Amino acid sequence: MFVKVAIPIPKDRAFDYAVPTQMEEDVAIGKRVLVPFGNKGQTGCIVGVTAVTEIENPKEIIDILDQQPLFDDRDLAFYSWTADYYLYPLGKVLGEILPGLKDRRARTEKVAAASGSASSTTEKLTKKQRLLLKILQEETEVSVAGLCQRLGNVRSTLAAIAKKGLARITDKGAGCPLPPCLTVGEPSGRPAANLSQEAALQEIHGNLRTGQFQTVLLHGVTGSGKTEVYLQAMEEVRRRRGGVIYLVPEIALTPQLLTRLKERFGNENIAVLHSGVSRSVRYDQWQRLRRGEMHMAVGVRSALFAPVRDLRLIIVDEEHDASYKQDDRLPYNARDLAIVKGRLHGATVVLGSATPAVQTCFNARIGKFSCLTMPGRIADRPLPPVEIVDMKMEKALHGEKTFTIFSRRLAAAIGETLDRKQQVMLLLNRRGYHTFQICRDCGHPLKCRNCEVSLTQHAREGVWKCHYCDYTLAGELVCSRCKSANIGAYGMGTERLEEEITNRFPAARIRRMDSDTMDRKGAHEQLLHALGQDRVDILVGTQMISKGHDFPNVTLVGVILADTSLNLPDFRAAERTFQLLTQVSGRGGRGDVPGQVIIQTFNPNHYAIQKARDHDYDGFYAEEISLRQSLFYPPFSRLIHLRVSCIHRDKGEEGSKSLAAKARELLKLARVRGTVEIVGPAEAPLFRLRGRYRWQLLLKGDDSRFLHALTRDILGGFHFPGVQVKVDVDPVHFM
Repeated sequence: MFVKVAIPIPKDRAFDYAVPTQMEEDVAIGKRVLVPFGNKGQTGCIVGVTAVTEIENPKEIIDILDQQPLFDDRDLAFYSWTADYYLYPLGKVLGEILPGLKDRRARTEKVAAASGSASSTTEKLTKKQRLLLKILQEETEVSVAGLCQRLGNVRSTLAAIAKKGLARITDKGAGCPLPPCLTVGEPSGRPAANLSQEAALQEIHGNLRTGQFQTVLLHGVTGSGKTEVYLQAMEEVRRRRGGVIYLVPEIALTPQLLTRLKERFGNENIAVLHSGVSRSVRYDQWQRLRRGEMHMAVGVRSALFAPVRDLRLIIVDEEHDASYKQDDRLPYNARDLAIVKGRLHGATVVLGSATPAVQTCFNARIGKFSCLTMPGRIADRPLPPVEIVDMKMEKALHGEKTFTIFSRRLAAAIGETLDRKQQVMLLLNRRGYHTFQICRDCGHPLKCRNCEVSLTQHAREGVWKCHYCDYTLAGELVCSRCKSANIGAYGMGTERLEEEITNRFPAARIRRMDSDTMDRKGAHEQLLHALGQDRVDILVGTQMISKGHDFPNVTLVGVILADTSLNLPDFRAAERTFQLLTQVSGRGGRGDVPGQVIIQTFNPNHYAIQKARDHDYDGFYAEEISLRQSLFYPPFSRLIHLRVSCIHRDKGEEGSKSLAAKARELLKLARVRGTVEIVGPAEAPLFRLRGRYRWQLLLKGDDSRFLHALTRDILGGFHFPGVQVKVDVDPVHFM
């Protein structure tokens, strides 16, 4: 017997290996194995089984690591499609999306002798099989790992005697608890659906009854009850004994969501998959999903790859969120892959958002997706009025000599809200204390020694950090050019905002939510629980606070600086600004008390800010789609981004030009389908990152298959010593 094993190495996809006779009964697609590759062996996954191979003298598998497969043929088809589309080796895809190998010290797999073992059968056993059976009869129940430590790898021998009915192997799992739920007030129960919810559910249930693939855009304003539509659709799927995948963009959204899910479906049916869950729990939940013992997978983007059986519904909440795109390693977009997986399984895919991605809305308007709208909030609550404060006028009118963090309007509103015993959310999408530094003597900016970015001050830790490579300086700063210690620190992050608000409102209970404060296990749950119990007066944070949270006593939302993302070198900058402002505005006034929103900006007339003030998605879409069409950007084109990097600037520049020349030469020789443009090479906006100089080459075209074929030809045979090329299909970030 021979198997094909996909190994996570950069260039090759799979290799052929022979299976030792004693392991043949253990072989199946989806099992992880140890193979003699490299100095110490390499783990890979079996992706094919055959009796014939053209490979001469194939090497034998060293060991089979998983007792049960991690995926089946349909899952493998999805993983293979992912590898082909994102131009990424299948072995590396499997290495990144599958749960980590279970810690054998935590393995609870047990083996025991079966009752009533017949002596006539034992006479036909091998010497090793008889030895194992004797041990089992004497010790009642033994861990498989313990037997392997005593006698070597006896897994295949145990499997053989189990097949004869003489032993019983069980895997009880690690027994680790699921992440805690967030309790906010009393259980919410199952509220009656309003008219717009009923209309949405009627169409979604119709799709579920047909059992045919369909993608649905659920476009509902913030607070319109989209989550309740998801839950009732899930109930319909469970009545039909189907499986569900529910994706959210951030770990911070799972605690409050889990509370509602477990009220409806109990604890035992829900697998929670994200990096905050321990490796042993993720492994056990993955296996329970594969066996059909659990039917719902909830988590961030990686949960999409879970082997849910009888999959009938995939929910992508806040589908517009850029967090669904992974930029490092496998650069996939979970929202886009959800549609592919839905097609493979004949499932309904629901994309929900108050601010759909422009590309998603375009697909709905041309009929590729169906579109369901929910234009009003639950109980006819009004959307909060939004007030724009022009910070240029603030300075002129009030004679401010220096930049002020709070406009007088926002400061007054915060005080009034606290007097009413209500809660405030303040958004500033930059973390840290000061965000850049300049030598006051020579004007030289102080930057990270590895990256072309400024260091950010973290005052409480007493350090300056690079948020890209984690390079850290402590103590007094000195100019690298003139050696002066006369350094000026400027800019503002959430840490400084927290300090300023504490100084202004010393009696207020203030908490901060950003990646610096949420890095401890359980930090999200604890903070959101405190907010829900009215033990926080003011929540300061980055975009984390804008996503999906539902706290009825939050009545004021303040945006400290709406311009942080507006002027980035990215064609989606206006879209992201509009989405962020609309989403964070939607956190206010979700209870019985009306809310208000105050946005501070230096660009009050920009259409993204104006349309966010008016809660006018259609108006924003009309402006944005016209601009995209004129510039031949998505959704009117497809993009493939080639990132070139090198530790030597001159060599990297030469390599990027060589790559671009090859691309243009191949384009001349190809039978071009549609319109194709090659843009670059150009220096990346962050030109030096983690010690490497970076360039980018952008392929634009209206035929995705042609772009893929062209990219494969460009990369095929391209070798420039010391130059690294990474491919990003359908890029979301360009920094």
